[in-house]
Amino acid sequence: MKLKYTLLALAAMTGAASAAAISVNFADTGDNREIAPATSAGIGNFTNWNNTVGVSGTAGSLIDSDGATTMASVTWSAPGTWNDSEAEADASAGVGNAQLMRGYLDDGNAGAAGADWTVTGIPYTNYTAILYLATDTAGGSYREFNVNGTNYSTTGTKQRYGTQPNWDATNSITVTGLSGDLVVDGLNRDGAIRGSVAGFQIVEVPEPSSTALLGLGGLALILRRRK
Repeated sequence: MKLKYTLLALAAMTGAASAAAISVNFADTGDNREIAPATSAGIGNFTNWNNTVGVSGTAGSLIDSDGATTMASVTWSAPGTWNDSEAEADASAGVGNAQLMRGYLDDGNAGAAGADWTVTGIPYTNYTAILYLATDTAGGSYREFNVNGTNYSTTGTKQRYGTQPNWDATNSITVTGLSGDLVVDGLNRDGAIRGSVAGFQIVEVPEPSSTALLGLGGLALILRRRK
């Protein structure tokens, strides 16, 4: 019985390390497109989103999901911004995903320079990047996005908020195994298909905490003594 409770305690310590995230909402100008600090949105329902406004700019000292200020900074540039009007009612009601989808960076007309963004000063050794896409035109597919030198794309048919109010593989891209700066581009139109992006997250891949490592060491010692 003692071994059972010891194993449970060590398991709890091993899982104690939790991930943080830096979340950025590319908000179009206007009401109901900024996400309040206590409102959760995106995959994982993180709070404390950083809201940007405008077609280009730099935002430094980004806060993380715990509300702590980091050294991370994002610089972005796009031909324009746009919005999905179907998200307006829920955005007005304070629904985080609706506010995230409501406004987005637009790739401009065919032949435009497109848009891109770079995040420097990321405090995580390893992280996962999640790109959130939105549109005012259903059907078709999004163009590929280049993330740190590799192209990634969504799957399935893109839909507006009224049909797909949540995030899945049709309107988000998840890229794992990243480190260093985050560099994203590829917002260029292919015919009538937009390459719009509503926001993104940088989700920490936690390193094993010292407590967790100590717990694993203790578990190994217990099992060795019982042999």
